Amino acid sequence: MNNIYKTLGVAFIISTMLFSCNKVLDTTPQDFLPSDQYFKTESDLDAALAGVYASLAQDGTFSRYLPIELEMGNDEGHFNNRNNKHTVPSIYDCQSSTKIYSDCWTALYAGIGRANLLLENLDKADVSDAVKRNVRGEALFLRAFNYFQLVTRFGPVPLVLNANTQVGNTNIARTPDSLIYKQILLDMKTADTLVKKVTEITCGTRVSQTVVEGIIARVYLKMAGNPLRMGNAAYDSARTYALKVIGSGLHSLNPDYRQIFINHSQDKYDNVYRESMWEIEFIGNNTPQDAVPPGSRFACQLAQRYAGSDPDPMIIYGYGSYVPSGVLYEMYNNPFNPNLANKENNDTIRRNWNLPEYTYCESCTPRSTSSCAGVKTYERDCGKWKRDYETFIPKQRDWGPTNFPILRYADVLLMAAEAENEVNGPLNAVKYINQVRARAKADTVRFASSQTTFRNYLREERARELCFEGLRKFDLIRWGIFLDRMRLTGQKIIESDATSTHKNRFVEAYDNVSERDTLLPIPSSEISVNPLMTQNSGW
Repeated sequence: MNNIYKTLGVAFIISTMLFSCNKVLDTTPQDFLPSDQYFKTESDLDAALAGVYASLAQDGTFSRYLPIELEMGNDEGHFNNRNNKHTVPSIYDCQSSTKIYSDCWTALYAGIGRANLLLENLDKADVSDAVKRNVRGEALFLRAFNYFQLVTRFGPVPLVLNANTQVGNTNIARTPDSLIYKQILLDMKTADTLVKKVTEITCGTRVSQTVVEGIIARVYLKMAGNPLRMGNAAYDSARTYALKVIGSGLHSLNPDYRQIFINHSQDKYDNVYRESMWEIEFIGNNTPQDAVPPGSRFACQLAQRYAGSDPDPMIIYGYGSYVPSGVLYEMYNNPFNPNLANKENNDTIRRNWNLPEYTYCESCTPRSTSSCAGVKTYERDCGKWKRDYETFIPKQRDWGPTNFPILRYADVLLMAAEAENEVNGPLNAVKYINQVRARAKADTVRFASSQTTFRNYLREERARELCFEGLRKFDLIRWGIFLDRMRLTGQKIIESDATSTHKNRFVEAYDNVSERDTLLPIPSSEISVNPLMTQNSGW
């Protein structure tokens, strides 16, 4: 547990921050100070809380690895580069020593350590009870959220709830996952009574009461499936918390699906619809290099490729490191009503935004709208966040200002639909999925003949609406269909009209994947320093 305890000593990174529009803008960390010289003022608490949020804006978390390397490699999409493939987890050919695993582990535990230290010292501050309540609520929620990321990806992990000052103590065993989920729910439900309402925050980078309730619904959906398999009891609780968000009346769907993601790229907060409920804040282009937060890297990795040696500075480079699967494309052409006459045009708004019909190239006029090479079903690019919409100038090849969405109201509606169907059948579940589909101007569900029929359609709807938002692998694993979907996708690639080069490149992950890949390995760096740590099966 050496990496954990690097974050749990008596010193804390002081981060100067601004609460502009009540959001966290965490600037350059200053220095280390003993905790008895800190946690005295509201500014101290703000800076400490900013440090907890900052753990979710690292390469190891939502700047890159959680939405990209540790998530893609599912039926939505796959790796598009054969270079260094043995160091890319989504190819499913890595070892536990791969740095990406340890970077994720370390960043999440850093956030937990900072939250623990803040919670233990909060009462020292000379601030109002209202300030303490809100800070306590956000810190508890963020600690629980980090543990949720750990337990869903690594399985049982050490549960550390105090700012332990004995840095050399590394003998901590893994806590059963059932106990970790119990603590997650305890922290989140306490936070639900403490944090502010979204109307008091006015922007989506801070945790609000409805965010807490929406994530609690997500936790219960996970508990209903693998590995705990709590079934209807957990589904009923997920339904309760999703309906709390819906019943609050504080969130609705943006009528323009595309505008949600343009807003992310332009650092705009929608205080009318509030569909993007919680985003990870990224700012600028990583210049200067010590800027905090430094800008994100997920958008440039997912962005459409630029076919040319001289990228247009108003578009700027997109790596296209991960590309959509043809299986995702086909999901958009799968209407609920199989008797619709025009199946191909059923869901084109979301399909053509997320899986564009064009690529950027020097020979096209205009460069960003012409159909060029790469528009085959199995050879498209990801287009959810388009770099030509970024307004921060100058643009930079590897970094950008795009925020990453953790929770959207559309997801809450789909969680409500799923939980309602599992508890009571599809009769009332239909109305939640229909709101999402109506916004996309896709055919709506008039009725569902069975719980199973609706369940299967709902599972595809989550991909159509939420693709590339870091949830698909999580969903497939909790439903117990991850390996089946991976095999299906691999077979579809082989049968597709893609070139042999694309087939050979794309199918590798689907050939490599096995049961062990439902969990990430415990990083070998942790195994080496903690004699009580054990490895996940197959690793």
